[in-house]
Amino acid sequence: MYVWEPHVPTSARRVRVTETSCCGEYEWCCEAGRFFVLRHVEGVGYEETGRGRYPEARQVWIALVTAHQHKERRS
Repeated sequence: MYVWEPHVPTSARRVRVTETSCCGEYEWCCEAGRFFVLRHVEGVGYEETGRGRYPEARQVWIALVTAHQHKERRS
């Protein structure tokens, strides 16, 4: 559905995470005025999708969070 690519910082500025999905699988991020969805992949690192302007990236975030089936939380 979405193409996930390795997250490579594009700026010296820090990535800002402003929202996280229910179990933390997805994070809504901004870096130097560009928005994207970030996820952590065990053994690989961070991947991103939907990088771009706010309206387009936000649609990706909404679609992923809406379709998301979270993993059971560990105690």
